[in-house]
Amino acid sequence: MTTSEWTRHLRPALAGLDVYDIEPVPVKARLAANELAEPWPMEVVQEVGKRVAQLELNRYPDTSGRKLRALLAQRHAVDPEAVVLGCGSDELIGFLLTALGGRPSEPSFIVVPTPTFQMYGHAARCRGIGVLEVPLTEELELDETLMHEALGVATGAALCFLARPNNPTSSLWDSAVIERLIAQHPATVFVLDEAYISYSPGATLWRQGLPDNVVYMSTLSKIGLAALRIGYLVAPPALRRPLNVVRNPYNVSATSQAIAELVLTKFDGVQKAMLTRSLAARQKLVGLLEKIPKAKVFPAHANFAVVRLDPAGEATRVAEALAQRGILVKDASAMPRLAGCLRVGVGTNAELDLLAKALVEVIPGYPAT
Repeated sequence: MTTSEWTRHLRPALAGLDVYDIEPVPVKARLAANELAEPWPMEVVQEVGKRVAQLELNRYPDTSGRKLRALLAQRHAVDPEAVVLGCGSDELIGFLLTALGGRPSEPSFIVVPTPTFQMYGHAARCRGIGVLEVPLTEELELDETLMHEALGVATGAALCFLARPNNPTSSLWDSAVIERLIAQHPATVFVLDEAYISYSPGATLWRQGLPDNVVYMSTLSKIGLAALRIGYLVAPPALRRPLNVVRNPYNVSATSQAIAELVLTKFDGVQKAMLTRSLAARQKLVGLLEKIPKAKVFPAHANFAVVRLDPAGEATRVAEALAQRGILVKDASAMPRLAGCLRVGVGTNAELDLLAKALVEVIPGYPAT
């Protein structure tokens, strides 16, 4: 069989999808990846090294991460069986789509606001699941009327993903709107993705007794442990077994499990202090962006801020000029509702000082002090 013959088995949808692959380059300030920029103290790094040295690298990890699931379950006051681990939130999104997106009687589809985390739509399209995108308002909030209309199409959406705070807009959508959507569309599973909720203290929608059509999802990636690639969700009873059926065994490495367990127990206070410093740095970042002439800075509720430049082409020019100076920011100007916008991550104080200096050089009229 020749190559040209077997390619007919490829999913047609894959041809039109992009590959997410960013080549790492040396930079002075990485403000494009939404990471917690604050470094871990050396005492933590040394303890992590000792813990990893104790692992049996020739042995498989726990099939479902029981110890780590128990820790996360304790934080949410739920049964450990309710918690499912994934290799980042990306894998959990795949589990949900596989478990809930295969109705044989009619085509499945999901509803997502747009713009939002791109992996919701990408993962659905890879599986042949339709994606109904609902534009945000001009102020980057949920359009409640349009969301209700989309969720009520035909037999209803299988899933609706709601990132709060949202990436790439940093919006903290109205909780009352979300509660109404959940209540009025009981045939749809709503995924509350609170990957960035640590940057909006007190704003979580998590509570015990969430409706049975709600999945709560979060990650350790945005709170200083991005290298581990650990996401988790809290599933309602009827969804726990299906998700574990589609989950591959040993899907989270022993190394990632061990480091996460160590940090969440012994160094919880250190982590909270790092987040506190990052929140202070966010204020500094917003202040820097507000000094850009004719710019509009949207409310920032995550560990990044969105700024609209004038004219619209300025966003691309500024992003490229900053990159030439070793400072990476996200040019979001091609995304729906974000024409002329940059997404800028919260860096360390040193990184933000570099950004401030570069903005003086790159943007005419930017104040030097």
